[in-house]
Amino acid sequence: MSVQPIARPRTAPEPPDTVPRLLVDPNAPDRRTWDRVRFSGPPAPAEAPAEDVADDTGPRLVWSRGAVPELPDAGTWSATLVRACVEALLGSRPAAQLSRWLDADLWTALNRRASLGMEIAGRPSHPPMVTIRRVHPCEIAAGTWESSVVVHDGNRVRAAAIRLETRRGRWRATALEIG
Repeated sequence: MSVQPIARPRTAPEPPDTVPRLLVDPNAPDRRTWDRVRFSGPPAPAEAPAEDVADDTGPRLVWSRGAVPELPDAGTWSATLVRACVEALLGSRPAAQLSRWLDADLWTALNRRASLGMEIAGRPSHPPMVTIRRVHPCEIAAGTWESSVVVHDGNRVRAAAIRLETRRGRWRATALEIG
């Protein structure tokens, strides 16, 4: 007895997908991966209250006989702050160290982002060395400086922008964006 194959009826070819397929190189890196260092601080308020602007020198210190220490160079200080913020975002520095030099809203956003990075990627076993390539400071008004900073985070070169304002005799960052 011979076995006969079962004849299947011919069906129409399947219709093409309605969604066009994109030509994607399978070896190309995925551009949608989460970037741990990319950060944009909260938007600055439209106008600062008059009482904050008038308080540039801060309280008179009795033990200093009223002398207010001179502020460090705005370019150097902005480079130092950007480097410290990138290190905090990478997980090699606690974000709590920056609370003194960042505005409250900015520090809250940076701390939240750094904590999220720790949850997703963890603390690096060998943190990369963060280096500053260039700094371009610009005085906007008396006691207010904005700087563009080129920083290398160990993997890629990034651009950052920071705004510094004097508060009680020292620099305080009020806005930060790292691309």
